[in-house]
Amino acid sequence: MDRSMQLLVGVAAGSVTSLLAYAIYRWRQRRRAHLVGKWVREYLCGQYGEVPVPLHVNCSDDRLWPVMVDFSSPRTGVRHRLQFACPGAGASFALLSDREESH
Repeated sequence: MDRSMQLLVGVAAGSVTSLLAYAIYRWRQRRRAHLVGKWVREYLCGQYGEVPVPLHVNCSDDRLWPVMVDFSSPRTGVRHRLQFACPGAGASFALLSDREESH
């Protein structure tokens, strides 16, 4: 095999490895967002007896960025805006703030 063919195979292998690494990274981020959303719904169900509808959960790829949640209370209709810290495993999730907004 001549050098140009070796170089081409090496570049192709590096490209496939990079694409695979990126695909795994994105899969893990989507999985994290799904798990955070599930945890938030369980938390709200414990607080309000049901999951508020509509519920908006904004979870960034950055673990250090807070998760933003907003919904209207099922009982009172009061708008809530919550921030959660979700830096690691579910045991580390915590409520940072809960603001209520009247109509």
